[in-house]
Amino acid sequence: MKKKLSWLCIVVVVVLCISFLVWRNRVVRVADIIDYDMITKVELWLNDDCVTLTENRDIKEFTDILGSMKLKKKLRSESDGFVFSIVIYQKNSNKNQLTLFQDIIIDGKYYECDRDYCDDMLKLYDSFQK
Repeated sequence: MKKKLSWLCIVVVVVLCISFLVWRNRVVRVADIIDYDMITKVELWLNDDCVTLTENRDIKEFTDILGSMKLKKKLRSESDGFVFSIVIYQKNSNKNQLTLFQDIIIDGKYYECDRDYCDDMLKLYDSFQK
């Protein structure tokens, strides 16, 4: 009986480890988290300066960058600071808060990006800076 219980415990631990690895390595798209059709306004904050996007074509450029991101869930990161703080306003009065650095935080959840998107966001920010 003890042998069966030991094997059962080992199987449970192995299943939990595999489940964790699958959860951690699953690719997530930003569109799975944020509905692009509901976006009415985007604020891109860099330090104390803000660029506001309200036109559909401007928001489309922004969502194209988000759409190209391949994310993986990760545990909390120890990184300080941010490159961009982004507030997305939606038609239903909801807001999404994104913090973009080497990784991205979306509404308090941490994701690892497949590459650094800060340069892409900086180009977009500079193109709307007046």
